[in-house]
Amino acid sequence: MTFSVDSTLTGIHSRSEETVKISRDFDRLRTDKETLDETFEADAKNLVKLQIESGFSRISDGQLLWQDFLRPFSENIEGLEGGADLFRWFDTNSFFRKPFVRKRVRLPKDKSFIQDYEVAPAINLVKEAGSKKKLSIPGPYSLASLVQDDHYGSEREQLVDDFAKIIRRLLKNIAILGYEYVQINEPSLVYRYGTSALTSKKELKSFISAFEENFDSPPVKLSLHTYFGDCSTILEKLLDLEGVSEVGIDFTQTSLDSIDGIEFGEKALACGCVDGRNSLVETPEWISDYCLDAVKTLEPSGLVILPSSELKYLPRTVADEKIRAIGKATSAVRKSLN
Repeated sequence: MTFSVDSTLTGIHSRSEETVKISRDFDRLRTDKETLDETFEADAKNLVKLQIESGFSRISDGQLLWQDFLRPFSENIEGLEGGADLFRWFDTNSFFRKPFVRKRVRLPKDKSFIQDYEVAPAINLVKEAGSKKKLSIPGPYSLASLVQDDHYGSEREQLVDDFAKIIRRLLKNIAILGYEYVQINEPSLVYRYGTSALTSKKELKSFISAFEENFDSPPVKLSLHTYFGDCSTILEKLLDLEGVSEVGIDFTQTSLDSIDGIEFGEKALACGCVDGRNSLVETPEWISDYCLDAVKTLEPSGLVILPSSELKYLPRTVADEKIRAIGKATSAVRKSLN
């Protein structure tokens, strides 16, 4: 049986300088909506073409219309109210508007709101190329950790579970939109500051319970990716989750030596060895060597090469170079393993 080796992005990609400029001009009433739309379309098309040329097997439009990783949810989920104040996104140079939970959170009647954040002409290029559409979304634990809760109070486990129910129902609509892969990003699970699943068994239990109850048989192939922290102490718990095809690790934070002896079994490894926050571009040779070591150490059922985190923190030219390096490394790893 051929060992599957794939490549993909982790989430929101860096916008081009032109897109950043036109977005600011639009906010300051210096240009019109048509110009803004055309700029985003050109930017996303160029990104999709780059992924296709680089041999990526799971392709997104870079989620360039996502102002921050929570925005599509805060603007559409019933019970959430978008905040005005900016908060630092973990320990990055990026910011997000923290949503408020005003009442019990629910999926709206129009469950297809994700489509409003697609750059449709770029998505059409993915279809025309015969590639697989992929989307990254925040996980239930991170959503519960990053909102300002003014409703649930001590019933935090219920908030995590309600977000999980929303995502479970949303996955059906995402599948209808033609996505075959969905990556659930859970940085809050492993972020090293404050109370988290790393420091509280109760927190970990609430996540595991919500995940097991809602994602045992998803309508798309589901990846669970952790980043911004060391996942070594909870990795085995994540590998036990049903419904998850692959588990992602930020290897800029987690040492391969620290998880030596933990076998992935039927799960694939999403190998986040390309640093999403460092402007140094890794060579394809270094990436492929690291991935081969990881495969030898962890014995996963397959491999996905991707950035440790979103590439939105880097200049677009640097982020694009990382895509090219990942593409070349993917080709080299395939040749070595097959």
